Amino acid sequence: MLEGKRSPQRAPLEAILKPHTRGEHLAYWISQAGSPPVMGLLALILIAASLTLPNVWLWVGVYVMMAMVIPMLFLIWQVRHGQVTDLDVQLREQRKGSLLVTIAGFGLSWLVMHVGGAPPTLTAMAGAGCVQWLIIFAITLRWKISAHTTSAAGVTVLILRVFGLAAAPLVVSVPLIAWSRVKLRRHTLGQTLAGILLGSGVIVGAILLNPAL
Repeated sequence: MLEGKRSPQRAPLEAILKPHTRGEHLAYWISQAGSPPVMGLLALILIAASLTLPNVWLWVGVYVMMAMVIPMLFLIWQVRHGQVTDLDVQLREQRKGSLLVTIAGFGLSWLVMHVGGAPPTLTAMAGAGCVQWLIIFAITLRWKISAHTTSAAGVTVLILRVFGLAAAPLVVSVPLIAWSRVKLRRHTLGQTLAGILLGSGVIVGAILLNPAL
């Protein structure tokens, strides 16, 4: 009886979550490569490598553990215990817990780095990340914005800021990731565009407020 009630809700979601066509499989791998943890780690490694400061990689480890690893482990735990459907957290109402842990991770990493005297660029990145995820959380309470395109746009603007035109090819990743999210039916075009505006806006604002970025 209970299974009969659940199946009409589960079947459409399972159909969305599983790629079927060649285009959907391509979109799936683009989406995985362009996920927020991957894009964030890319920016962190590239920027840390450009810094000639002592203990920079130690602080990278602190950042990665608190802002990326702990939230990811929590999300995996949620999936394994049936609290969320998948690692993409397709259902908006399931995103609250993982978003709160992500915000806490970024906030804690910023605090530790600020107090510990980490390189200003990395500290500013942690602070900007915390603000970005706070805004995503607030929007998600009412609407499903794309965290993928938010992260991709923010990372792209930040890397362009640090490396200039040498990083221009990275700009292509933003529309590609947006396409993948729409193709996989994870988001509408409007949700991906909103993410691009949010990610770009947060980093531009952080740059204007903090010359370290």
